[in-house]
Amino acid sequence: MVAPPLRYPVPWREVAGLWRPIVFHQRCNLREFTASVVARMDPHPLCFGLEHLPPSPRFLVVANHFQRKGLWILHPASAISDVLARRYAGLQPPTRWIVTANWPRWRLGPIQIPSPGDILLPRVAHALWCYAVPFAGTDPRRTARAFRELLRDASHGAVPLGVFPEGVAGTAGRITEPLPGVDRLISLLAKADYPLIPVGIAEAGRFILRFGEAIPPRDLLSAPNSAALALERVRRLATP
Repeated sequence: MVAPPLRYPVPWREVAGLWRPIVFHQRCNLREFTASVVARMDPHPLCFGLEHLPPSPRFLVVANHFQRKGLWILHPASAISDVLARRYAGLQPPTRWIVTANWPRWRLGPIQIPSPGDILLPRVAHALWCYAVPFAGTDPRRTARAFRELLRDASHGAVPLGVFPEGVAGTAGRITEPLPGVDRLISLLAKADYPLIPVGIAEAGRFILRFGEAIPPRDLLSAPNSAALALERVRRLATP
């Protein structure tokens, strides 16, 4: 008998609590935020492969973009962050996600205007300790600026970074190609000596996270496409 798809309600209380950090350009307490989101996930997520997490929290997490109706990407992101918060006690934030800021333009007849998300997303990203990076060549200057900020922080930081390489094209149960530019990002972080931890997200009556073995920087730098290599490892972990 096939279990029905999971349905986790939007954590409106936690989302509404972000209004002050968004309005006043502040940071939220991400450990408390993600722990509260995960506490509302019933049944609770199951995690495997935690022995693959390295002693140092200085690494990049790569996971499949597991989202569909009834399951928001905030749920898997919070579940991974909550695991890392408990594994690396004292980190604040426990993870800094790299969000793919590619909002389609709005069309009003023959007129196109920027999406309001272009204004809102950077504020939400800042409140949640995320980096808003426009991949796929949508805004090269802003992409370069975001890369410089991220790499500057990474050079002296000791906090896991995280990315869903597929962006919004990814959906639950189907892994697509990585966005253009993610390969470059992974390679730049590999040059900064960041290993990569793949995480496969799946569901089998409940939410499943499988952490895989680390991909060392040398393997990422020698790969024809480091993002494709990462997603192939993720695909294996996400397969039931």
